[in-house]
Amino acid sequence: MLIGVEGRTLQGPRYGVGRYLTNLLRELIAAGEQEYIVYLSEPIKSFDFSSPNLAFKILEHAPSLLWRHARLPLAMKLDRVDLHFSPSYFLPLVKVCPSVVVVHDLTIKVHPEWFVKDSRFRFDDLFWRKVKKAEAVITVSEHSKKDIVEVLGVEPERVTVVPEAADSFFHPIRGKAGPRKIREKYGLREGFLFTAGAIHSRRNYLRLIQAVGKADRLLGGDLQLLILGSPAAFSHAIDIQGEAERCGLGGRVIQVDFVSDEELLDLYNSCALFVYPSLYEGFGLPVIEAMACGVPVACSNTTSLPEVAGDAAVYFDPLEVDDIAGAIVSIMSDDNRRKELAGAGKKRAKSFSWSKAAEQTLRVFEEAKGLEGNGK
Repeated sequence: MLIGVEGRTLQGPRYGVGRYLTNLLRELIAAGEQEYIVYLSEPIKSFDFSSPNLAFKILEHAPSLLWRHARLPLAMKLDRVDLHFSPSYFLPLVKVCPSVVVVHDLTIKVHPEWFVKDSRFRFDDLFWRKVKKAEAVITVSEHSKKDIVEVLGVEPERVTVVPEAADSFFHPIRGKAGPRKIREKYGLREGFLFTAGAIHSRRNYLRLIQAVGKADRLLGGDLQLLILGSPAAFSHAIDIQGEAERCGLGGRVIQVDFVSDEELLDLYNSCALFVYPSLYEGFGLPVIEAMACGVPVACSNTTSLPEVAGDAAVYFDPLEVDDIAGAIVSIMSDDNRRKELAGAGKKRAKSFSWSKAAEQTLRVFEEAKGLEGNGK
């Protein structure tokens, strides 16, 4: 089977869906004899793996909508692709073969108030209708499946949950020079708090900063918070540093747009606690990455996060600043609790794997190809 993959999320820095697709492709080509063409609009940084069954094709650059809805289906038709795989929400309006689409979450449909109005959303309902007609939909958690069924109206039997996993690159590196150097680079002290994710309304960073201010007063210490993420497209503006000043944390909330994978590994390994206060997640991959590095985790008790973190995290109500602060204090003031969480987190992270995800995804591909011509 020849599978055509929309690969534009691999262009530029690879995070989010780009990281998802990289890890999945690595295992897909190791798990079966299928052939893949990854369609791009510009060259990409080379992978750390290769296969004669994996090819890349750069289509002529064009505005995003024209590329997806005209250039891509034409190329797949000419290449006689058997199945189209979209790792990021949307499908071409022109259907040339059976399709499988990944819907990671439905934030914009469930909480449109978190997004600024933009003309680029004006055709979204048309695109979502196309997603509903895919032979199969993959999502990353039971929570997201529930939303897809209830909000989009997709039949439950056509939605398969395939959880993500931490890249094998993430592991504990205690006692090595990397963590010390990364703290020096960003002006961090031992015992700093860490969170990661694009700066967006749903990430709840203002309440986190308020909670860190309260926890700092309760602990009588000198807490620092590192936020890794750049402002997200279509999000309302969020004043990170202004909130830090108002909460008595001026100069102690550090925000960094982007780091390399190596630096991210060092940051996970050098923080005292990873805090994830998100209001809505489809999966919550940073939680599992932190756990894989042996870092204690505190996170929201909402959406997919309890499903992902299991019994290996301390939970809080992300709408209650006092509850977030209480979770931080309970962990930062108890070394034994931190060690217990670190051990439980490593075990939890190992329960997810990309090889398992690839096997499940291949089964979806085969079933979707078998549905060709049945009217779906």
